[in-house]
Amino acid sequence: MLFGLLFLFGIFLGVSLIAGTIAAVSRAATKSNSLSMAIGTLTIPALLCVSFGHWVLAMEADDAPPGAVLMGSLTALAVVTPIALLASRFTIKFLSRRALRNVR
Repeated sequence: MLFGLLFLFGIFLGVSLIAGTIAAVSRAATKSNSLSMAIGTLTIPALLCVSFGHWVLAMEADDAPPGAVLMGSLTALAVVTPIALLASRFTIKFLSRRALRNVR
């Protein structure tokens, strides 16, 4: 039970750190809050979709059934996307407030 909770917390923490970092770097590069939030939110789900597409193209006869991999990918998308959205949004809010303080 404890390992399952630690695993879920690790996924939450890892996705949050990656999405927040991508959002912060893209905000520094683009100076646009909405664009950087979209980039931070959609990077990890896009990588999951590309990973599934690559698996489909490179699938061999002794691999896992496609239905199981598709359901796993869709489940990962359903879990990762809201976490990445929240992390990107909080990062952009934090950076926007901090930028306003530094100007004054």
